[in-house]
Amino acid sequence: MNRRLLVASLAALAVAAIICMPLRTIVAVDGITARKVDGIIWDGSIRDLRLGKLPVGDVNARLLFSPLFMGKAEILLSRGNSPFVPGINGSVSRGFSGVSVNNLTATFPVGALFAPFPAENIQFEGFSARFASGRCMEANGQVRLTLSDTMPGLNLQNGMLGQARCNGAQLLLPLVSQSAMERADIRLSADGRYTVTVILSADRGDQAEALSLAGFRRVNSGYRLVLKGGF
Repeated sequence: MNRRLLVASLAALAVAAIICMPLRTIVAVDGITARKVDGIIWDGSIRDLRLGKLPVGDVNARLLFSPLFMGKAEILLSRGNSPFVPGINGSVSRGFSGVSVNNLTATFPVGALFAPFPAENIQFEGFSARFASGRCMEANGQVRLTLSDTMPGLNLQNGMLGQARCNGAQLLLPLVSQSAMERADIRLSADGRYTVTVILSADRGDQAEALSLAGFRRVNSGYRLVLKGGF
């Protein structure tokens, strides 16, 4: 009887430890930083979340229960819309099938990542992507890049739009302006390295000096800018 009681007590303690596990225990991984993490894994909040160099901001976070039975840890991230901070809804997961972002709708500031190209925000709508064994396995969803008007003569108020897909081992976001005269291909590798290639078609003689100062180079099809970095 004493042995049964001991086993039952240990089992109860183990269950209680899992139920009350702090959220910070699963958030504290390489590449993820936060100013403050509160709550437990089933109901918590993260302040000033950053994924590498990408600022995410304040979010609510909770571990989803059912994916655990499939050998996958999936964390739901959410935040309501406010006048100056767009909402977030989607999940990130890691398991036997790789690492994935699932059905993400969110807006992130990318000005610092893509400078000197005058990008402001990247918007995801219904975006999903999965990497496994260092390769992009599947990707879909709409992506929009919004830009500022800091570059004279470059009017892209409607931004650049495209559908995510895999291209070889990389995730590709092929974005095109409404006029189709401007294009930006964003390629992301599994290790967090990215390349942004911006092509501005047609002769832009009146903008040549401004484009040159922004890092563009003259090519046969117009002007090209290549940016490389990592999260």
